[in-house]
Amino acid sequence: MIESFYYSSLLFKVSALAYLLVLMAYLAAVFVKKRWMGKASLALFGAAFLICSALIASRWIAAGRPPFKSLYESLVFAVWTISLVSLVAEWRFRVKLVGLLSSLGIAGILLFSLSKRDVEIIALPPALQTWMFIPHVISYFVAYGALFVAGLGAVLHLFFPGGMASHHTLGEQEKIDFSVFTYQIAKLGFLFLTAGLLLGAWWGQNAWSNYWAWDPKENWALVTWLVFAAYLHLRNIGSMDGRKLAWVVIAGVLAVVFTYLGMDYLPTAGDSLHTYSGN
Repeated sequence: MIESFYYSSLLFKVSALAYLLVLMAYLAAVFVKKRWMGKASLALFGAAFLICSALIASRWIAAGRPPFKSLYESLVFAVWTISLVSLVAEWRFRVKLVGLLSSLGIAGILLFSLSKRDVEIIALPPALQTWMFIPHVISYFVAYGALFVAGLGAVLHLFFPGGMASHHTLGEQEKIDFSVFTYQIAKLGFLFLTAGLLLGAWWGQNAWSNYWAWDPKENWALVTWLVFAAYLHLRNIGSMDGRKLAWVVIAGVLAVVFTYLGMDYLPTAGDSLHTYSGN
C-alpha cells in the first residue's frame, strides 16, 4: 500500500536522520565555536529542508491532493515551514543559535509524529475540494513556522536581554539583539496569519454564505491573531519593556500550539470543520 510506503519510506527515514544530524552539528558548534562549523550546520539544515520538500512532494503525488488533511501530514508540513523560516532567519540575521533551537523543536515534532497512526491516504471531503484550501492552509502554516521562530527569539531575549556576544553566536562576529529579531520575524508571521484569516473568511462566504461561523478553531485563530496584534501594537508605541513583550510573544506561541493541536480535545471539537483526521 502506498500509505505504508509513505510511513516507512526511505525519504522519511532520510529526512529524520538529516534533522538529527543537523541537531548534532549545531550542538557540536556550541563547543567548537568555529566559523566553519556554523557553515556546516547551515548546509546540513538546507539539505534536510530539501529532503523534507521531496517527502512532501511524494505524498502530494501519491495522495493526489495537498498533504494537509491528516495530523501526520500536517506535522511533516509544519517541520517544512519551520525549517524554511529558520533558514531565512539565519541567512538574514546570522543567528546561529536559533538554528540549534529550531532543530531541537523539529526533532520533537518528528518524534511526536511517529506516535500518530493516521498515515493512510484519506480523500478530501467535498467542502475542502476547492483551490482556496491550498493558500488558506499554507498561509497559516507559514505563519505558524514564523511565529514559532519568533517565540525562540523571545526566549533568547529573556536569557540575553542585552544581546548576545560573538562568542555565544557559534562563530559569527556580531552582536544579536533578540528583541529586534523577534519583532521582525513576528511581523512576517502576523502577515501570513492575517492572510490565512482573510482567506478563510472569503472561503466561508463563497461556500456557506457566511464570513464567520464561530467554529471553535476559527475562534482560537482569532484569539491568536489578537495576541500578536497586541504585541505589534505595544512594540510600536513603546509602552512595554522588552522582557514583558517577550512574554506576550511566548503567550501567542502557546495560543498557536493550542489552536493547532489542543483545540481537537475540546468538547466542541466535533462541531469543527478544522479537526485533523486520525487525531
